[in-house]
Amino acid sequence: MDAIAQALADPTVRGWYLAFCLGLVLIPMAALWLWYRKALAENAIDRPMLARVAILTLVWMAVNAAALGLVLWADTVNATAG
Repeated sequence: MDAIAQALADPTVRGWYLAFCLGLVLIPMAALWLWYRKALAENAIDRPMLARVAILTLVWMAVNAAALGLVLWADTVNATAG
């Protein structure tokens, strides 16, 4: 874990990781937009679909929290180490 904290201290690695986190936020949003757009065109929005979207959203939020939490954790480790 210390290797991850040290890697995220490097500005280049940190920039690429934050770009990955941004993609992690934006790509699922675009996918959901396309999915809803198709469902609206087919008049296929129903309760099971809304439940699937709710579960997907919760999983997506947990993944985002873990990814961005790793950066916060690395900041804490690097601040106390140096």
